[in-house]
Amino acid sequence: MENLKFKDVIDEWINAWNSKDLDRILNVYSDIGELFDAKIKEVFPNKLILNGKDELRAYFKVILELFPQLEIKPRGLWFKGDYEGLLEYDLYVDETKKIDIISKFYLNSDFKIQGHFVYYGLSYLETGEKKDLN
Repeated sequence: MENLKFKDVIDEWINAWNSKDLDRILNVYSDIGELFDAKIKEVFPNKLILNGKDELRAYFKVILELFPQLEIKPRGLWFKGDYEGLLEYDLYVDETKKIDIISKFYLNSDFKIQGHFVYYGLSYLETGEKKDLN
């Protein structure tokens, strides 16, 4: 992943999740990467932030087991230089539920994700939006 720009890293992050390849997902993160995600407490009740690949691996493994049909469909990408930006995407957890999410990413100088903040919108079920999963 040397010398890749922000968009390339995020494209790889999306493709890794969509392939459900845990090692490939983790390869996009730095060894000391941090994840700030409100859903962490549902898996690890005493944690607010995950630090490092061991904690990320444990969390992502649970996510992949709970949602084997998980798919990320990007809606927009905004970035500031090579090292930070926002990705808006729909997260399909199965064929009946999608969630609008914005992730803010900070990359280190090796173009690995150093910081990742996840912000959840409502699922279409919560908003009354008609089912359109295409």
